[in-house]
Amino acid sequence: MFAKIKFWLECSRWYALPMSIFSWFIVYSYALQNDGKALYGLIALVGICCGHLATNLFDDFCDFNFLKKNVDANNNIILPNTQRGKCRYITDGKVKLSDVLKTVGVYCFIALLVGLFFCFTVSKDVGYFILIGALIVMTYPVLSNIRFSELAVGTAFGPLMFCGVYYVMTGKLTPEVVILSIPSMIFTVNLLFTDTVLDKEIDKSEGKKTFVGLFKSDENIFKFQQVLLTLGYLSVVLIPVFDIADWEVFFVFLTIPLAVDLIESLKLYSKDKDSVPEKKWYHFPFEEWKDIKENRSQPFMFRMYQARNLMIYFSLILALMLWLA
Repeated sequence: MFAKIKFWLECSRWYALPMSIFSWFIVYSYALQNDGKALYGLIALVGICCGHLATNLFDDFCDFNFLKKNVDANNNIILPNTQRGKCRYITDGKVKLSDVLKTVGVYCFIALLVGLFFCFTVSKDVGYFILIGALIVMTYPVLSNIRFSELAVGTAFGPLMFCGVYYVMTGKLTPEVVILSIPSMIFTVNLLFTDTVLDKEIDKSEGKKTFVGLFKSDENIFKFQQVLLTLGYLSVVLIPVFDIADWEVFFVFLTIPLAVDLIESLKLYSKDKDSVPEKKWYHFPFEEWKDIKENRSQPFMFRMYQARNLMIYFSLILALMLWLA
């Protein structure tokens, strides 16, 4: 039973869950400082994570159905224009497509139960958050093909999550919650932007239209990403300005070297797609690295971990400073 759960969590790219968990931790910390119900916040996290995993798995389901496929000499299905390891659990014949769809249904069912619980215990208005979240989960595969993936992720991990969690914990909404969501939202969007930068050529070969595809050169891509990260750090200033917390939140600036490191790593990747930077102590955590070396794209996953860990450290410091404040 536990082995099966672990298998599906791996298929659902559980390594991306920190996007949900650490974004949630920021608003959870803030809500607790405003008499929020701790248990309700934890229950909300279960629904958020299930929605996130459902989105990842459903995106794979759609990709496998619509991406170009070939058959090798051993009659195995391969996806020639994707990162090594994409949909590997399907192409290896470990599961059927129907199993993938069933698992998506399980995730969505759990998330729906959480939502209905809050509809009855907090307010029927929680249904609006459920509806928007469900629309993002179901339409993300389409949105990611028409240059709206960053908008969808920014909405889901920014105002939607922050307002939803704060509302079920406190029973109210305030403008400060939306302002608090901005820095975390930007660093989460940066994680997705990094993904699409790494997949730029692959997406182009498959005819996918991504936001990154609008840029005419890699130089312009990196300039935009630098601006994006700069805005992320500058938006932290809004927190003390609107009296959400005090100067302690500026400790997030300690992560600036990690942001610089990510940009330099991506520049190296643009010159050499097989390059893997030297793994340093501050790159931790890089879980399942041995399996990645053997079965997945090491250059791709190195940069994805860099972007993810930048988001983790930024969000964790911000959440802890809210506790101290």
